[in-house]
Amino acid sequence: MSSKRKLVSLGLCAAAAGCSAQSSGGDGSFVPSGSVNVAQGGAQDISQFRSLVEAGEVPALDTLDPVGFFAEHAIDLPDADCGKDVCIHPFLAVAPRFNGGNWTMAFVAMNTGVDPSILERPPVHLAIAVESSSFAAIDEAALDAGMRGLLASLRPEDRVSVIRYGKKAERRAFLAAPGSAELTSLIADERLGDGTGELVALYEGIAAAERAFEEGDAAGFEGAHRVLLLTSGHATSGITDPDHILGLGEGLVENGTAFGVIGVGESFLVRIPSALGSMGAGTYAYALSAGDLGDLLSEEGKTTLFPLATDFSLEVTPAAGYKVGRIYGTKRATADTTGADLEMPALFIGQRDGATDVGGSRRGGGGGLFVELLADPSLGGDIGPDEAAFQVKAGWSSAKDGAAQKVDATLLNSLPPGQNPDSMWWNISDGGSGKPYMMLNMYLALRGALDFYQAGDCRRSLGVIEMMRPSVGAWLGKYADADIQDDNNLMLTLRQNIENACRESQSSTEPTPPFDFDGGCGWL
Repeated sequence: MSSKRKLVSLGLCAAAAGCSAQSSGGDGSFVPSGSVNVAQGGAQDISQFRSLVEAGEVPALDTLDPVGFFAEHAIDLPDADCGKDVCIHPFLAVAPRFNGGNWTMAFVAMNTGVDPSILERPPVHLAIAVESSSFAAIDEAALDAGMRGLLASLRPEDRVSVIRYGKKAERRAFLAAPGSAELTSLIADERLGDGTGELVALYEGIAAAERAFEEGDAAGFEGAHRVLLLTSGHATSGITDPDHILGLGEGLVENGTAFGVIGVGESFLVRIPSALGSMGAGTYAYALSAGDLGDLLSEEGKTTLFPLATDFSLEVTPAAGYKVGRIYGTKRATADTTGADLEMPALFIGQRDGATDVGGSRRGGGGGLFVELLADPSLGGDIGPDEAAFQVKAGWSSAKDGAAQKVDATLLNSLPPGQNPDSMWWNISDGGSGKPYMMLNMYLALRGALDFYQAGDCRRSLGVIEMMRPSVGAWLGKYADADIQDDNNLMLTLRQNIENACRESQSSTEPTPPFDFDGGCGWL
């Protein structure tokens, strides 16, 4: 994958990441013997951020996508042997903060025993909606090359519809075979993305894709539906309300339609594409260059998406003695002091032809929901050790047969609420290395350094990183991990970039540790 690409998601479980083979049962059914991590959609890497740091720059904070950062990390979860389509795994870590306070963090991750590599791929009707506007400024040669690569990766039984939308939406191909003369001529003769206007009917472009599945012979198509949207993120014509646009997309996904988004254009607006990408229903990527766009389109044809669950909901409720603080890990989650909630229209899993992994330890599908638990004696009185810290409830409908499935789990804290462990090491509920919490701290350190730098506070920007160095060094000394080592290298390179930039601006480069830093694990 291009290091210049801000690749943001397979929005599902990472394709083939962490997959274990399934064995065949005596009745011909498949028995899971491993697991595939399931993410909640959104970013799946921070390659744009990394490329800027490697180029000696101090990136803008919005290039450090938290969901993408977490998803780069491979996380080992227990086998998905819960007997349901989705298995929920709650964890808890308790550690001292850098200022000596308490840091209690819940983490909830998901996996499935369904192996996409053994599922039968159905025929696919792919509706491609291409924006034509001055905002998108799509390179036509790259679009043509990418479309040819996409079509070459599809199968003869698949069908393709193409929509061009600017001021209005126009269908340019309908239910065409991938190798048909109709599509070959369309790519050769039509300038799909060539537009100069600033009127963009984004809602109508998506609606035209939906109609392509419903009208004429398409209504009888026996197979899967899939939308691929190329967008600048602008919506300036027709229905422009973001909630209405997202509602249209969610309606498609709830009916089992996979939905991929590729962002284009130098004036890209992230709000609507990010919301569509966070539905968990397909690829979400921003093409940084013409070549990148061609690569992304070519990869689309190699990816097969299977719906796993619909109407998914997850609740994290603090037990007596706690309230919820900050949450991290997914853009769709909401929270107040009484709990955190995540709702997804669907969960998909994916398989990419010609690939058996997602590139080593990077892009490992390591997403999940982090929920900070704050001790509050007024909410529970005198609570001792080994009592409940939080409860997780999840529910969904199986995409296989529509059956309702539910999970209800409670996790205990071996310490009383707000009490730190005796040592400077984390107290981890599963007794493991605590990698999810280490990656959270690495993200918080990067974010904190950028926050202070953008506020003009070079001393505390550098101080965050200096404060983290002993912590990550101690952790890596105990656990060899390529992901966290890579994070550490990234952090130290960013530190050098910040120091160089501060010297040029005549700012002080003497680090001042901000001990109210959001993270935990104060190994000083």
